[in-house]
Amino acid sequence: MSDSVFLSAWAACADLGRTPLAPTALLQARRSWFDTAAATLGGTRARCTASAVESCRVTDAGAPLRPWDEALVLGTASHALDYDDVCMLAVCHPSAPVVSALMALLPVVEAVRPGLRFDQLLAAYLVGTETLLRLGEWLGYRHYALGFHATSTLGAVGAAAACAHALDLPDGQARAALSIAASSACGLRANFGTDVKPLHVGFAAAAGLRAVLLARAGAQASDDVWGAEGFALAFDGGMAPADAPWRSNTPWAIESPGFEHKRFPSCYLTHRLIAGVLRLRERQSPALQAQPMSINIELPKTGRAALKYPRPATGLEGKFSAEYCAAAAWIDGHVGLHSFTDAAVQRQAIMAAMSRVVVQERAGADEPLDRSPVRVRIRHAQGEDGVLVDWAPGSLADPLGADDLVAKWADCARYAGVQADQSLAQALLEGALDANATNMLGPLRRLLLSASGISVAQIDVLN
Repeated sequence: MSDSVFLSAWAACADLGRTPLAPTALLQARRSWFDTAAATLGGTRARCTASAVESCRVTDAGAPLRPWDEALVLGTASHALDYDDVCMLAVCHPSAPVVSALMALLPVVEAVRPGLRFDQLLAAYLVGTETLLRLGEWLGYRHYALGFHATSTLGAVGAAAACAHALDLPDGQARAALSIAASSACGLRANFGTDVKPLHVGFAAAAGLRAVLLARAGAQASDDVWGAEGFALAFDGGMAPADAPWRSNTPWAIESPGFEHKRFPSCYLTHRLIAGVLRLRERQSPALQAQPMSINIELPKTGRAALKYPRPATGLEGKFSAEYCAAAAWIDGHVGLHSFTDAAVQRQAIMAAMSRVVVQERAGADEPLDRSPVRVRIRHAQGEDGVLVDWAPGSLADPLGADDLVAKWADCARYAGVQADQSLAQALLEGALDANATNMLGPLRRLLLSASGISVAQIDVLN
């Protein structure tokens, strides 16, 4: 393994980000940023977001937030509902830590690169998400299997790559930022189903942004972080990862395999089974839909890794429960934001339905989670039915259209009880690519921070 595998991949990615971007990449980047903004808006009133906000007020409640504090708040809100996008290339949520860091960086961008265009900021987003995904691909699934929350560990490095690109740091400072961020990487899957999981994204966004500001201020770091005894040794269980560099002729991951925009606000490993249960339910008569049903779900090997709550007691735990998601899909006929309140999970009818759900993994060799089908079967007094779900809801095979994304924004705003001007976020989908980046996104940043409970005095007002 070459000691420079990862840095070579990052350098190729950063170089490509300085060239004109393909229309398909720009379109998908805009859609993913919009999707992340919607998920963030929905998470602004969550308990974990309130905790992040309060932690930033300890010393001076009236002082403007520092950029890394903003990143903590925005990152936590972006993942509070587990409604942000996914890419199974590295079993993580690529956009949330990167978008959150770039949004929090806007006041710095205004001071350092006031003429930065929207398409240039989208290029920084692509460099950030690509960097974290290729880092995850380099480490392989073992990193996740060891118990790390890849969105957080990889996200700190991706956020740093994005912010470094947005500020156009010299190569040496950008490499230092990546290495500083690597020493800040954290996140354990054991905290899934608690407030700490969304806080992980806040940690990653804040760490990446702060690493860039430290490097820009002159802090030094070692490229040895990306050698044989650095990040890979620490985060891949002491095993040498495969040589899987990213080259300039490799499509952006956002184009292939693409990012999945969530149709359901729960762990992505529940989405195929939810889709399968809903499809089977639609095929039954109204009378059968109202009857108790045995549901058998067959997942690929390791498909239960994140689904650690067979009998959840809270809404957060329900997001990581195959049994609950299957039962809710059958009983309610839909799975949405209000499916994951504590009261929804604790219903007697749901408890009874969960007892009739059997979840098992297929034996044999490991299967790629991004392409492995889920089999769902139901049994009732009059017979049985089954479906093999080999598509991923929200993926390029079953994408959310522009109307779906706008509806998701409106639904998240309602859920958070926020009066949100839809046009603020819709500029992401329709605004001019050569528009000033801070002019376009500044109002959205202020909306998300104020909706999180941060006063106008604490928000560094742009323009």
